[in-house]
Amino acid sequence: MTIRKGDSMTVTIETVAFGGDGIGRPENIVVFVPFTAQGDVAEIEIREAKKRFLRGRLRRLITPSADRVDPPCPYFRRCGGCHYQHIGYAKQVEMKTRQVAEAFERIGKFPSPPVEPVLPSPAPYGYRGKAEFHVERSRDGTARIGFMDAGGTRLVDIERCAIMEESINEQLVFLRKPAHAPPRVDRYVVWSHMGRSEEKHIVRIVKGKEILVPLEGFFQANTALTDGLVDTVLDLAGVGPAETVLDLYCGSGLFALFLAPSCARLIGIEIDGEAVECARLNMERQGIRSAVFHHGDVGRVLEAELGGANGTVDAVVLDPPRAGCEREALERLVGLGPARIVYVSCDPATLARDARLLVDGGFGLSVVRPLDMFPQTKHIECVALFLRR
Repeated sequence: MTIRKGDSMTVTIETVAFGGDGIGRPENIVVFVPFTAQGDVAEIEIREAKKRFLRGRLRRLITPSADRVDPPCPYFRRCGGCHYQHIGYAKQVEMKTRQVAEAFERIGKFPSPPVEPVLPSPAPYGYRGKAEFHVERSRDGTARIGFMDAGGTRLVDIERCAIMEESINEQLVFLRKPAHAPPRVDRYVVWSHMGRSEEKHIVRIVKGKEILVPLEGFFQANTALTDGLVDTVLDLAGVGPAETVLDLYCGSGLFALFLAPSCARLIGIEIDGEAVECARLNMERQGIRSAVFHHGDVGRVLEAELGGANGTVDAVVLDPPRAGCEREALERLVGLGPARIVYVSCDPATLARDARLLVDGGFGLSVVRPLDMFPQTKHIECVALFLRR
């Protein structure tokens, strides 16, 4: 039987893959269907037909999965921000644990990866402390404000977001008034009212300590679980008072702020100059003098500052962008021969890829601890510990 674009068929969803799509196997060919749940029996329309797989669109549910719940957000399935609001939270956590393990098995080639159960977020909704809105301004002064749709081509105008902290939704109401609407932009940043602003910086509170972050910069999204992420990194890093620690892709010094008091020397490297400025200020405000920060590309700075210095670094913490580490940076890191590497990642796929390089370079994968920093979405944060063999 030949399956073509536009065909309709009935599919039973067997599982939900990393990335958010449900998977069925009609006629022994894999079909990916967004916004479905394991156990759904659904009528779908084929939107893309390839030799090895199909992509479908959910038309109607014939038999809903027992894991289904009613999404609280009226924009769900149109807005591209969330992928799992139709699935109960306990099931989301279970799914993400399996997805992390599958990524390490398939991409990293680890037959029995040491993946622990996902640590749930204390707040499945209302947890995000930062929003990046798109704005379209009309001639009459009104504005459409929101996020891009699931296809990334159209703006979904929203009045509130279910995963944002309520203080951000309050600011959104203010911005939607013609007199206060921002100009047309692709990225209008709004922070929650957890902290205060200081000129070009925003203040966040983590584990009772203030930390400065660039107003336009990166910071951990989940205000309810950032403390737990820091605790996980500290636990796995296990730094001692005589040790030298590297903090790579250190941002504004979130982990350094809590690592530096426990070690003899901390070296941070970050390519964002404003973040490095914040990191230095954060150390100064806490009276920490054992930390030094370098502005630049991680691989190049490692070579310039520590090239050939095998054995001089005891522990490494790295938190690269979603794309993972550059191969050059990983090779230089392996050459330093630290006793422990703690790798923080928001993408299990690139973490699994880089884990294979580290293991092939002489490290053992000790544990992977996933944390649900992004409830209702396909994204998963993981912290992995590697020990030098």
